[in-house]
Amino acid sequence: MFLSKTYHMIDRCDSSIASWSENGDNFVVKNVEQFASTVLPQYFKHSNFSSFARQLNFYGFRKLKAEPILTADFDARTASYVRFYHEKFQRNKPELLGHIKRATKSDAQAKDDVDGLRNEIGVLKDSIFTMREQFDQKLATMAFEFNRKIATLSAEYDRLATSMQRPV
Repeated sequence: MFLSKTYHMIDRCDSSIASWSENGDNFVVKNVEQFASTVLPQYFKHSNFSSFARQLNFYGFRKLKAEPILTADFDARTASYVRFYHEKFQRNKPELLGHIKRATKSDAQAKDDVDGLRNEIGVLKDSIFTMREQFDQKLATMAFEFNRKIATLSAEYDRLATSMQRPV
């Protein structure tokens, strides 16, 4: 039901608020505030764009970011657009909607996922600790070398200053 409503919502929406992309393989929300306040409530029991986006994520949709490679490519007009993509969500192909399934996880899978993430966090914390130790050691070595070079240069300066003060 959610996918069907979303499909029809994009099809019928004012194109200045949301529309299909030029080639129809994703849809673009051009004005998030207006979309949330005027379009969403017509199809759903809320006007919360974040909830809508989260629901899309459950169905495997991905947000597409249009990050310009060059500053000259930046378009302020489209910078706030939000694009959503799913390979089976395409303009003029409502028959593909049946192939999109909502992700579900059993409690055991969710617990395994959490345990796996906890293990990864532990490994990352250990890596950070090791890197911090290595960084501190390298910094101390660099500081020592820096101070040694300063002392050498200072001694050389004093020697040169003394030699310049001697009468010829």
